[in-house]
Amino acid sequence: MRKDLVILIAAIALAGCSEAQKGSENGSAAPADAAADNSVPVANGPGALGIATDDLPDFVELPKSARVTTNMRMNDGDKAGGTLTLETAETPAALIAFYRASMARHGLKIGLENTADKMVQLMGESEDKARTLMVTVLTDDAGTATLNLVHSRVIS
Repeated sequence: MRKDLVILIAAIALAGCSEAQKGSENGSAAPADAAADNSVPVANGPGALGIATDDLPDFVELPKSARVTTNMRMNDGDKAGGTLTLETAETPAALIAFYRASMARHGLKIGLENTADKMVQLMGESEDKARTLMVTVLTDDAGTATLNLVHSRVIS
């Protein structure tokens, strides 16, 4: 059931991303006072199952402790995106803090924050709406966190 919820959330997020305005990614530098970087360089992402993560856009950072279980890519004309599912032992609070800092570094403003029983969700987008990232953290009864990332961007 949890996997169905993750897929449903991803589908809803990608449907919403199809309304993105045309534009190019902004190339602004990260703020100097951004939180400490705890991400894995995308080219060396945690593909323990042989799942490639080297083609992710720069604004999709992965926590060092996370293990990628799926990476689905999508392209639709001038838009590209995808959904990643990761498992980690990090707490939901630590993951949300990580993604708040990551979104700030990449100029994504949080426009949606949702908390429910065993689920926390953030959605950020660039000012020009050309880049979006939705982060959903689900926690099972054993305390294992499943992280779902849905990203989209306008491509030229």
